[in-house]
Amino acid sequence: MTVTASASDETPPPVDPRRDAVHERHVRNGRVDPAAPVQASGEITIAAPPDKVWSVLSDVGNWPSIRSDIHDVEGGRKAAPDAVFVWSTAGVRLTSKFGVVEPGRLLTWSTSVPGLVMAHEYRFEPDGTGGTRIVCRESMWAPVAAPQIDDDELRSRIRSWLEGIKAFAERR
Repeated sequence: MTVTASASDETPPPVDPRRDAVHERHVRNGRVDPAAPVQASGEITIAAPPDKVWSVLSDVGNWPSIRSDIHDVEGGRKAAPDAVFVWSTAGVRLTSKFGVVEPGRLLTWSTSVPGLVMAHEYRFEPDGTGGTRIVCRESMWAPVAAPQIDDDELRSRIRSWLEGIKAFAERR
């Protein structure tokens, strides 16, 4: 499935004010929120160099090819500090904002809808064989969604992202 990102004249959904605080304190400093009640991490090794793997994830237009439940990605296709983009998953329209953008090394962003704030941290490291080791950490503050999304569920979603990035990067 191929979906292209496009600019939209629509106003993005409202942003939870907590996202701005999480974005400024944590995401722009290359990390997740250590005080968030839901946290998880994961890692994977990919048979492609860090710059290539980073370019797969940093181009939000690739996201529907990374995970089949992602669609309607709008906004800047390439990552840039504080660039905002919107996307949908599981029927929910999300607003995200990039934080740290260090090609081939680190990519962070915050995601929110009213009542949910997430911080995402992806670190890219050479694995010594020409491949890449990605270490992902995510944190979530979501009083409404928390009963449905705990640490284990978030870990499962991270695994899905990492496996999707691996499959996409290795077939390019």
